[in-house]
Amino acid sequence: MRLRTLTIWRKLKPLWLAVAVWACISVAMLVLLGYSIMDFRGGLSDVEIASSQTIEISKKHPVKTIDIHAEGVKIEIGSSYDIKDIQIQLYGKDYVNQKASWTLNEDGKLTIGLDPYPVIANAYGYRYDDTLVMRILLPTKSYDAITVHGKRLNTALYQCKAKQLTVNTSYGDIALYNTDFQRAQLASETADVYIERSRIHHLEIQNLSGNTKLFDNQFRYVGYCSTSGTFKALTDKIKGIWELSSDRGDIYVGTRKWHENLLLQLYSKTGTVAAYSKTKPWKETLPEALTEHELILLEGRGENMLCVTSASGDIMLDTVKFAR
Repeated sequence: MRLRTLTIWRKLKPLWLAVAVWACISVAMLVLLGYSIMDFRGGLSDVEIASSQTIEISKKHPVKTIDIHAEGVKIEIGSSYDIKDIQIQLYGKDYVNQKASWTLNEDGKLTIGLDPYPVIANAYGYRYDDTLVMRILLPTKSYDAITVHGKRLNTALYQCKAKQLTVNTSYGDIALYNTDFQRAQLASETADVYIERSRIHHLEIQNLSGNTKLFDNQFRYVGYCSTSGTFKALTDKIKGIWELSSDRGDIYVGTRKWHENLLLQLYSKTGTVAAYSKTKPWKETLPEALTEHELILLEGRGENMLCVTSASGDIMLDTVKFAR
């Protein structure tokens, strides 16, 4: 019986090896396919590029910090493993021979801008539209700092990682998707700020009259202040310290689960304060501690804090369900 088994094995050995090789190749192809779909170009869509420049990176002179300044243009910054050298691309219907300018000093600071000549379309001026886009593709690494500033521009970052992110704009939206920052400072006068599935240890948002929305992120600290803009956050749990304030804008915080160690301090001078939960002990303790304009409640040791203040805006804390 053993001899017969060995004979069959010798005859079918090439077939078994072929099946094993085919299985390995199939798994590798599936991995590469998923990688290309999810990570190619940092998750940015494939578009027809009008102008492209490549900044070759050497190990002796690596890029440590990135400073970007532009006016009347949308900035897209994507980070991906398939990118080896930094690429600066321009596209859009208002592209008419514009070019990006850049310098890299000995300290590793890369400065990127939009060449002011020719002064046409949205190349350089104050008429804002997304008809001209500057796309910057970065190799995946943790940079010391990324800074974006300009009076009129939209800014979107995809899968970027850095110790410090600073975005400062007067008019235009700010969006972060799947990013990782130790510290992020976002400042705007009228922008809509949107942050999705990002990990930020220390987040500061100053959005005077624009709307702010946070979806399924991880924070250790959130500081937010506004004059009339609205704030909406959907999170798995309230973790860390959240300090939110607004003069006239409404503030809404929705959480999937309630943390057992949580301090709530919600106060609106003339607006209403509301809080809802279907889980214990919050189901019983919230109605007892809630008044029309204030809620102060401590559960556990209060290691996590939600402190919200408003002059005339409404404040709501709710239990929500959302897809992760």
